[in-house]
Amino acid sequence: MKFIKDIKWDFSQFTTLFDRLNHFVKDDTKILVAVSGWPDSMLVSILVSQFFVKKWFDLQNLYYVHCNHKTRSETDEEELFIRSFFDWLNLSVYTYSGDKFSEDDLRQWRYSNFNELIEKHDIQYLVTGHNLTDRIESTFMNIVRGAWINGFLSMKFCDTNNLLENAKILRPISWYTKKEIESLCNEFNIPFVVDQTNLDENTSLRNYIRLSLFPQLAKISNKNDTNTCTFFESMKQIYQDIEKLETAENIGQFVAIKKSWYRNADFAYLREIPFWFIDEKVLLIVLKKFNVYSDVSKSTLSDFLNFFHLAKQWYKYINWVYFFISNGKIYVIKAKQNFWEKNIEKSEIITTLWECNIWKETVTIKDSEFIWCNLRYPRQWDKVWNKSRSEYCINKKIPIFWRNFIPVIELKNWFVVWCTDVIL
Repeated sequence: MKFIKDIKWDFSQFTTLFDRLNHFVKDDTKILVAVSGWPDSMLVSILVSQFFVKKWFDLQNLYYVHCNHKTRSETDEEELFIRSFFDWLNLSVYTYSGDKFSEDDLRQWRYSNFNELIEKHDIQYLVTGHNLTDRIESTFMNIVRGAWINGFLSMKFCDTNNLLENAKILRPISWYTKKEIESLCNEFNIPFVVDQTNLDENTSLRNYIRLSLFPQLAKISNKNDTNTCTFFESMKQIYQDIEKLETAENIGQFVAIKKSWYRNADFAYLREIPFWFIDEKVLLIVLKKFNVYSDVSKSTLSDFLNFFHLAKQWYKYINWVYFFISNGKIYVIKAKQNFWEKNIEKSEIITTLWECNIWKETVTIKDSEFIWCNLRYPRQWDKVWNKSRSEYCINKKIPIFWRNFIPVIELKNWFVVWCTDVIL
């Protein structure tokens, strides 16, 4: 088993994958990655760690776990490889050794270990290396066993599992086939181990489907094209289309934002939407939801699609309704044009601790050093120590339409303390 230390660290081709992760994983989210040592788990382990690095997230919130099934003579050597690999990356990995023999017992044992770590560290997501080949195999197995639509839709990108108690499963590489994943590992010099039992079609039904049935389907579907498998591409598109339909059906479930004095809005809602699933059909549902669909041209729809897919922090205005994108959320607000640009020229001297009123807000003052300071609303040149007002708001994930209306405590020379405990 060769241990490679010259991994290629330019993962720019995975921008879409990172964008999908960004919808679920925030700066305080804790992740547990299951590592087998096989190509899929090694690739996803590297990609998740690079996502954390790219986002400047705390690597202390990233955990790895390996379960040594002890079912083959090589498993102890594979565990040593995994320990050495993550030690080299300066990342810790938890390892468990099992004494089970049946596939079902091993699954139960693995998930009991996952649940133990999830509860101990308050983890929100378990990341696995499940891929497109795994998903299609599971669909075939479920259909053979008499499953209905839920069996067809197994292994979604984000899903629940009846064996997982307090976390959800994320499958970041679920659109890649096993062959593509192995090729990517070789391309980026990511080391992995090979389980020889996966090469024996008599070991399990899954192996038989992968090693015997799939090659025949690929041969039929490819016809004269030996470079791609149209069967796999068709299944991939079916999964994507069905998940888009599910998203479209739930897209109307926006949550009303608390009514605020400064907006003077007819309505204000927010919704977390996976932007990579927004297509023209989903967008029309959103526009119809807020009665802004009339007179929407094809070019306007195209412009909106680009806005949702490319914008990180910005807004669009159509038919007297604003659509703001901020930190993975869509805010829909019907209010006067440029309402958020209003400046509030109100101030109060802080004379006592606890509740201090300024115009239409009540701020809680807990530190005596702020007594006799000025409590006011933000101004353009305000700074929060070494950060500009804009930098601070971006770091604190404060939407643009809220920034002028959060009281601040003025210290000196335009330095302020923001009272971000005021309710949105």
